[in-house]
Amino acid sequence: MSEEVMTDAPLIRVRAMTAVPDVIRELGADPEPFLAGFHLREEMIDDPKQMMPYLNLIQMMEQAAEEFGCPDFGLRVGLKQGMTVLGPIAVIAQNSSTVEEALNHVIQYIGYHSPAVLLRLQPQEETKARSLQFDIALTEGQQRAQTVEMSLVLAIQVLRVLIGRDFVPRHVRFRHKLISPTARYRTIFAGPVSFGEPVNAIAIANIDLTRPIRQSDPALLNAMEEFVRQKLAQQRSTLRENVRSLVISLLPLERRCTITLIARHLAVSERTLQRRLKKEDIVFEELVDDVRRELAEDYLRERSMSMNQVAGLLGYGQQSSFNRACSRWFGQSPKVIRAQLLASH
Repeated sequence: MSEEVMTDAPLIRVRAMTAVPDVIRELGADPEPFLAGFHLREEMIDDPKQMMPYLNLIQMMEQAAEEFGCPDFGLRVGLKQGMTVLGPIAVIAQNSSTVEEALNHVIQYIGYHSPAVLLRLQPQEETKARSLQFDIALTEGQQRAQTVEMSLVLAIQVLRVLIGRDFVPRHVRFRHKLISPTARYRTIFAGPVSFGEPVNAIAIANIDLTRPIRQSDPALLNAMEEFVRQKLAQQRSTLRENVRSLVISLLPLERRCTITLIARHLAVSERTLQRRLKKEDIVFEELVDDVRRELAEDYLRERSMSMNQVAGLLGYGQQSSFNRACSRWFGQSPKVIRAQLLASH
């Protein structure tokens, strides 16, 4: 599948599975038949134009961990990956003036790697640090811990290139529950790690963000930025995909995910967005409600998440509002739905 051919499912560059075959070999297995089950071949990794459905990557990582009896599969893959996984985005980052500018460039251009990757650099409350938050704009494929762990380890690898090999994060947070021994995470991240959190995030000290990047080349930076901007302009994501991705991203941050807010993020007027939605027979309120319902099933499968956390991640200010929504969606309370989902897993 080439970059010119887009499907309704969000894609990611096949480079994202760099090191997956090597880790499978280290576990004493042959990667070829395993990858073939996902319509993939190892040589595809070296082709920068190759894309794959992001959901396939998520399912592949989870199946590999289970099939090869390796709960730290995502961690192992992440440790073997480097900045080259990000292609031209890595070149842009390494030629930025400071670490903070590099991260902002990665956030700005991450859609080249995959439009489903959500990155934010948020202030940390009452600390001299900022939080690099990561999520995946997919409501399908509830089990994604392996891909999240691979991605955050890759982020740490990138930060250690930009800041220095001795970089230690202030804190690493995962939304999912603990799936490998605690010591494994301490060895990799060298800082505190916690699970069952509202977000996947790496806390970075402000002093590290202000570090200059030596040997940066402004001319190369400009050339790579222009290249990536052109490629992003060629990608044909549908309006529904764009709006859904923004809703998924903004729900935990905004009590009311309004069409005004979405229009602002899409850099169009509210009237223009309303006209385009109407043309495609999309009712904004119904789209938001559908996303909330799908995400509710995702979050309720996470045993470690409190009901208040789930309500907050869905943008509900009150637990009672979430309870009423669940009754409308499923005809049951959130507690009953959770029990059913966990019993069926």
